[in-house]
Amino acid sequence: MSITIIPTSVFADVVNGEVAQLQVATRIADLGAQGIEIRRELFVESDDSLPLEQCRQAIQQANLLYTVYSVPASLWQKNHGLNQEIVYRSFTEAQRLGADAVKLSLGHYDNVQSSIDVLLTSLDQFFAEQSSVSPIHLWIENDQTTYGGDPAHILSFFEQLATLQAHSQWYSIGMTFDIGNWLYAGQDALEAAQHLSPYVTYIHAKHSVRQENRYLTLPLPIEEKALWRQVIKLLPNQAWRAIEFTLSDDTEIKYYNHVLSTAGRGNIAMDHPTDTARVNGNKLLPLSNLPVESNNTLLDIVTFGEAMTMFVAEEVGDLHNVALFSKRLAGAEANAAIGFARLGLRSGWASKVGADAFGTFVQHKLASEHVNLDHVQIDSERPTGFQLKSKVISGDPQVQYFRRGSAASQMSIADLDATYFSSARHLHMTGIPLALSDHNRVFAQHVIQQMRAHHRSISFDPNLRPALWSSHTEMIETINHFAIQADIVLPGIEEGQILTGSSVPEEIAEFYLQQGVKVVVVKLGPAGAYYRTQEQSGTVSGFIVEQVIDTVGAGDGFAVGTVSGWLAGLTIEEAITRGCAIGALAVQSIGDHEGYPSENELQYMIEHHPRYPATDIVVEDVTRYDPSLEGVK
Repeated sequence: MSITIIPTSVFADVVNGEVAQLQVATRIADLGAQGIEIRRELFVESDDSLPLEQCRQAIQQANLLYTVYSVPASLWQKNHGLNQEIVYRSFTEAQRLGADAVKLSLGHYDNVQSSIDVLLTSLDQFFAEQSSVSPIHLWIENDQTTYGGDPAHILSFFEQLATLQAHSQWYSIGMTFDIGNWLYAGQDALEAAQHLSPYVTYIHAKHSVRQENRYLTLPLPIEEKALWRQVIKLLPNQAWRAIEFTLSDDTEIKYYNHVLSTAGRGNIAMDHPTDTARVNGNKLLPLSNLPVESNNTLLDIVTFGEAMTMFVAEEVGDLHNVALFSKRLAGAEANAAIGFARLGLRSGWASKVGADAFGTFVQHKLASEHVNLDHVQIDSERPTGFQLKSKVISGDPQVQYFRRGSAASQMSIADLDATYFSSARHLHMTGIPLALSDHNRVFAQHVIQQMRAHHRSISFDPNLRPALWSSHTEMIETINHFAIQADIVLPGIEEGQILTGSSVPEEIAEFYLQQGVKVVVVKLGPAGAYYRTQEQSGTVSGFIVEQVIDTVGAGDGFAVGTVSGWLAGLTIEEAITRGCAIGALAVQSIGDHEGYPSENELQYMIEHHPRYPATDIVVEDVTRYDPSLEGVK
């Protein structure tokens, strides 16, 4: 459940002036909220005699943990200059109140004529003048005006703020997202949420409608498809929440507070809660002083897809003859998430699993590898998939899947927490989820759009599974549609021939480069890989392996090494060398990811293990490719 705040404006008797704001603190605690929002406009006293200290005492006696101070004023004036008097007065009053945050609107901010530096200087000066003060955060709300409720202006403000890398031990600046106010300003709430969600720290939930020539604010509809529910799913799960409509019955207030606190996606709790953050390009800027209750973590890399329980044969032979199996974890994206985590990257994996033993096993295994699972959801109606894998002495093992109708195959846009993805520096995806359902394809497209909107990088491994597609043509068209949206594409030579019609590495690379991809790396088998960018091209030799035990997972390991090196700022040759090394280690162990190394083990491999001479790099013969194969390297 999320932290909920009840504004004093929710109580009809407070709005009507029958009860003072300080008198409802105990009621708010009894109604199940953790905090209170004090509204400046509801004070009947003059500015010089606001009962802020009395309110503070009442809040403390009610054992409420959080206080928001709402001030109906704008930061920037009509001349686009900062209203420094409002800043100083609001923070002074918030200090007297003991508030955790001050809520103001943006006003007439202009990204050219208005100076964010002036605002930051004013805040720095205010706190410098205080002999003893707790941090107070500034939360900017979209108001009901066409200027203060313009999502483009608000986004521009936060993007410029991020470029300044502005954070302080005394304050942070976030956004109050009022769902109903967008209607007043003539804006689309869902579209605004899509773009502004990374900056949202507080949510005002209400239902606004237009009747004739006026707007009405109403209680939240309970329907599952209600607009406010759709918006909540796009906003940070750790953001504080408040109902924002007036009611006369405390029982109703308690009900709506509970509805709001439980709306949105479920979380798999991590051992150590971490801080929220704001973003600047690929840099993550922590706001460690913001008091939040959050299971989200800042990620270096995130991926999504299906994981399955895998039963690996303990004896060589056809699967129908095998009596003994060992239980392991399988799934290309789960492999990658584990690989990145073992290298020390903050790795996240998003998916759905069934409410069954297989789903529990998947979660426990990934959690034990320190993979973040905040975007894993439990589906009580659909199962977790599983598979059987044969044991072989040479060549690729036989694999049989039992995944049709699985929980992961039904990931949809309704399940998407966009901020989980945008909190990561990089998205790594494969073509496997795209083969599972139309829902997954829509989900994947929205994830890409979210990452692109926040200037994140993307890598794409085709990981073809022809048996999962209804037709060869659909597979090729869909995979290429998603591949050309990535920065890095990592096809195998066999995949390249299927997807581009050419078995020549240079031509495979050219196919994607012409459509906007920055880097193409074509895997050439054990001997190495070919790469090409707009500026350079070349080959990187692989590592010599004396005995291949299990080839499954080698391609995922190659992606882990290459992408991690790229994120670390290494040269493309150095990055691909890492990929080749992890691929070589992977094939020497039973299981999909069991051979993936730590960073130290990877460096030892690179420095001490023999490699093929560059002249020995030979393109594998792909003319005998059988499209009926379940997996393609």
